[in-house]
Amino acid sequence: MNVLSKQLDATLLLTGVRNFARIVNILTLTEAHAFLADCTQVIIDAAVRYRGSLINTSGDRLHFMFGDPATEFDNPRHAIKCALSIQNTADEISVKWRHALNFLVEIDVGISTGTILVGQVGTASRKQYIPIGKKVTLATQLAHLCQQYNVNVLLDSNTYDKTKDYFTFRKVADRLVLGFTERIDMYTPISGLT
Repeated sequence: MNVLSKQLDATLLLTGVRNFARIVNILTLTEAHAFLADCTQVIIDAAVRYRGSLINTSGDRLHFMFGDPATEFDNPRHAIKCALSIQNTADEISVKWRHALNFLVEIDVGISTGTILVGQVGTASRKQYIPIGKKVTLATQLAHLCQQYNVNVLLDSNTYDKTKDYFTFRKVADRLVLGFTERIDMYTPISGLT
């Protein structure tokens, strides 16, 4: 099997609908499908607007890469703008689904920036272009930790360092994260462009 791969600096963004398992149990199958379509549309629209590429989906989880070499410096900033745009439109989903759900719809976002390996993996009949590396894992872990810290966006210190002149942030935690041996500084944006 021939695997083509390349290292590059990129920003990874992972989204997930908070309490999705609970939502699926409340809604009918048809409603759950329509609800997921609404959430996915909001997320993909924001990613396209800010130059993100959809690289993988799994249920309510969507994975994006902001890795345009021509705008490498702006990739972390585009990812944060995307995350803030998703949060701004999540209210519209809550309003639309308030008849069926008695709680707000929240979309959690994890963002991590750094060197990753991207390439095709799979068989001759089915190949997939995917990113691999600890930054991918970190974005996933950050999205999972949003609910614990009662925020909707968590990002790593590398993303923070590259965007701190453009947004206002609050440091959320400094902790060990599953799969990492060093403590991770985590931040959340509290306002848009300064």
